[in-house]
Order: sequence, then C-alpha cells, then structure tokens
Amino acid sequence: MGRYSDASIADSNQTHWQGGGINYPVKTPSGVLYLIYIDSNQQLSFKKSPDGGVTWGTQTSIAATGIENLAVWYDRWSNISAGLIHLAYTGNSADDTFYRTIDTESSDALSTQTVIFSGTSTAGGGHLSIARAVGGNVYCKTVIDAGAEGGFYRLPNANVPNGAWDAARTVDEAIATTDQMILLPDYDAADTQDIMAIFWDASADEISRKLYDDSANSWAETSIAGTMVDTVATSSFPHFAVAMDIANTRHILVAWSAVDAANQDLRCWTVDSGTITEVTPVVSNATDDCGFAAIGLDTATGYWHAFYAGKSDGSETFKTSVNIYCKVSQDGGTTWGSEFLLTTSTRGVGWLATAPRFTGSISVIHFHDATVDALRCIAASASPVARFQLGM
Repeated sequence: MGRYSDASIADSNQTHWQGGGINYPVKTPSGVLYLIYIDSNQQLSFKKSPDGGVTWGTQTSIAATGIENLAVWYDRWSNISAGLIHLAYTGNSADDTFYRTIDTESSDALSTQTVIFSGTSTAGGGHLSIARAVGGNVYCKTVIDAGAEGGFYRLPNANVPNGAWDAARTVDEAIATTDQMILLPDYDAADTQDIMAIFWDASADEISRKLYDDSANSWAETSIAGTMVDTVATSSFPHFAVAMDIANTRHILVAWSAVDAANQDLRCWTVDSGTITEVTPVVSNATDDCGFAAIGLDTATGYWHAFYAGKSDGSETFKTSVNIYCKVSQDGGTTWGSEFLLTTSTRGVGWLATAPRFTGSISVIHFHDATVDALRCIAASASPVARFQLGM
C-alpha cells in the first residue's frame, strides 16, 4: 500500500514562489534528491536527501545575498550524461540575475558565480527559467521587475559552467512580468542547440509552444490552448508544469484552465517540435478550490504522476486550507486513476513542484503558508500504483 511522510524540510521565504522561477527538485540516478531553495533569510541554499525525501541533510549555502527569484535545471533532463544542476537566481540587492552550478558527481562542487543579466531594480512577480539544450548550450529567460527589465541569454557549451554569457539574444516577445515561460530542450531538432519553450501569455490567456532556432537567433510560435486564465506569480505559482519524456523525444505538459474557479480543468498534452497532442485531462470540471500543478515521469514504469492542491469536489479552500493530491496515468494520459490524498492535514500552500523524472518513488515539495514559512516534503517508499488500482 505504501507509506508517506509529510515533514518540514527548512525555513523558507515567500519569495520562493513570488519570483515565478521554474524550480524543480532534482533526483539523481543514485536516488539522491536535491532541493534548492530560498531560506527565511533570503539566502540561496540546498539540502540533500539520500532516501527520496524521508530524511534530509544539513543546509549548504550557495549565495548569501538577498535572493528574489530562482530557477533550476539538471543535465540529465537534457539527455546529457553529466551531473550539473544549473541555477539561475536574481539578487534584490545587486538587482542582477546570476548563474551557478552544483556538480552532483564531484562532491557537490560549486562553480564560479557569473552574471547572466545586469539590471537596476528587482520586484516579485517576474518570471525566470533556465534549461540546457541537448547540444550543451545553456539558456535563460529572466524578467526581474514590472516588465521593464529582462531578456533571453545564452551560455555557449564551451563556457559551461564558469565562462561568460553571451550578450542578449532575440527575446520571444515584449517583456511582461505577468507572463510565464518554461524553457526546455528540443529533443528531435536537427540542430542540437535549438530549444523549446512553453509560454503562458497572460494578456491573451493563451498557452503556446515556442521553438528557438539557435543559429538563426529567432523564435516560432504555435498555439496550444486559449481560454487559459492565468494567475500571477505574486499570488501563487506554478499552475503549469512539464515532465521530460526523453525516451519518446517529447514533453508532458499539465496546466489549469483556471485557478480556484468553477468547472476548472487540469489539462494535459504531449508536445514536441512538430506535434501538440491533448490527452485526457487529469481533472475535469472540478467544483472549485484547486490550483498548482506538477508532473513527474517514473522512468522505470513509464507512468505519469500529476500533483495539485485542493480536493476537486470543492470541499477545501484554495489556497489557505488545502491538501495535496495525486493522480497516476499508466497509459500515456488516456486514463487517470482516482484522486489520491498525499498530505496529513490541510494547510496554506503557495508553491508546488516535483522532480520531473524519477525512478520508483515520488517526492513532492510544497511551500507552507506564510504563518509558518517552511518547505515541506511528501515522500513515499514506493510508487502508489497499487492504491490507485484498488480505487482508493
């Protein structure tokens, strides 16, 4: 049946979600889980768990200045057989976006801190994403204030991890702090330095796929779905998420059609550079009170694990008093198992994420409410498939 723990990991700061950074936990092939976070003193730190989130080690500092935004990427999500965790983060004292790596295969050595973008002011509610192309280039999209500062930047493969970033590349569209973007590898592109992005256009209430041509320094856009009502990152984040399906050279996208609203759907698609395919929604016509989205792929079974906050019958109160729930698909999104409770009690939640690729056990990290300001982890000793099959 499986056993689950729901325990505090570390004190944190509400900017952990207000910065709108795509911040996935990382699970290595050896099963070690890394959580990178902004602590209660706005220090960027990480902790490790050797047992999938049941127990956690001591805190290690990465950057001791005031940190506002944070985004995370891992080499193996790009189908690169290496162990760097790539970090993009914005400091609200220097007002710059910085880059640093953790080498998980070399005693967690930290690279030199370098500057991605030099700005003049920082505020909550921007967005920040970092990803590595299959060919090795690292890319970052950063928006650090009320829409006036930010851009799209490239670190050539030869400069990873300690070298200089290129001057600003072509941005996908005018900077707007309420928009959101998830950068991703383009697994089946002819040019291995090309990348993909999932873009949530707040003004248009639309999610689209954007393809970046590295050699041409240009973007192409295809709509995924309209009538997708966004929620700003200063309120809660994220309400869309992606898992990397490397074996099938595609990504698995989940996104709420609306947050804390009647008849809301947690929709799901598979996306590659040539095809966008919608599958069965994870949640259809929820009564109310749902939000947040996370998706993880179990590389051993191929099962998809989707996570969200708020019971879909509307019996909880988003986002001040909710539990975390999971559904599993064993057939590539054609069907989903029953809604499965993971947490031990309702609480305020401001942020939710899971490792997008894992093997054999789930780990979900979510941000506690402002009265506690703590990160918590839901950990399982085994995948909860049997419980879903029993309809529990």
